[in-house]
Amino acid sequence: MVALATAIGALLGVVAAWLVVWLPKGIDECLEQPVWTRQATRPVLLVMVGAAVAAVLGLLASSGVELALGLVLLAVLLPAVAIDIAWRVVPDTLVVVGTFGALGVLALTRPDTLVSHLVMALVVGAVALLVALVSRGGFGLGDVKLVAMFGVAIGAAVPIAVGIAFALAALVAVPVMVVRGRGATVPLVPFLAIGALVAVTGPFAGPALL
Repeated sequence: MVALATAIGALLGVVAAWLVVWLPKGIDECLEQPVWTRQATRPVLLVMVGAAVAAVLGLLASSGVELALGLVLLAVLLPAVAIDIAWRVVPDTLVVVGTFGALGVLALTRPDTLVSHLVMALVVGAVALLVALVSRGGFGLGDVKLVAMFGVAIGAAVPIAVGIAFALAALVAVPVMVVRGRGATVPLVPFLAIGALVAVTGPFAGPALL
């Protein structure tokens, strides 16, 4: 299962290398970042990271369902992380694909969980939207949509994913602001990605999915 997952991850990296070029085009909200951030969109890096993360998912996933959901998340988060680092935006296309991909996996494997996952998506999406309104730009609408998609994919494990993401983001944001000043920004999607991928294969993933 690990070998197959690794191969799929490498293929997702190839697809991501194409997506990071085409998806940001035409999105008015794109914010130019320092040139070095474009390193995150390099095809070789995307393929390597995709293969490595997929291998870990294949190793840690306790069931085929967890692995399938993890690969769906990886397919979305791999390009989303690179795009967020380089342009601070999350294309809606990725969120839509991830949502329908997760719904497809659940419909085929655990249809009885669909309603609870959709309800979780609505709840966490509403909470995330409230946070976005209060934070005044610190938490964008792209992040809100991504968190709502997590609700569909990982259900009750979303709070764990978001908790991990914010804890890691805080550890990075503090030294960044010290070095670059209060106006510096930190992309949140990489940390949300880590939290979601940990949540989908962690010890709480099984009970949460059920």
